[in-house]
Amino acid sequence: MADVLRENRRRDLRVFVIWEPVLETDWGTPSPALTGDVADPRVMHFWDRDRRLSAWFGGARKLPALAAVEKVGFRMTDVIWDTALLYPPAARWGDAATVLLAPVVKYRADLALALR
Repeated sequence: MADVLRENRRRDLRVFVIWEPVLETDWGTPSPALTGDVADPRVMHFWDRDRRLSAWFGGARKLPALAAVEKVGFRMTDVIWDTALLYPPAARWGDAATVLLAPVVKYRADLALALR
């Protein structure tokens, strides 16, 4: 993700990284070493211990309804993770995303293209 942000220098771009516990080792707020992988002044990091955002979206079973374009390269069960949702500049809370990509690392080129 950091390389995609370096390539796209748009000042109006905002990135919200939501960290949720998925693995057994995800028991606390991500360390600076981890959040540093997505270090950019346009990025805000949030820790969602109770997976509220994933639940609000309806969990993994609702992925196809979240965006007009969807590319998901792995099976998720109860929680949405390693996913990029792109919204247009005028989007409001609750709007559908234009693009959904997961895992982010697999679809890095698609993410860069969608951000242009």
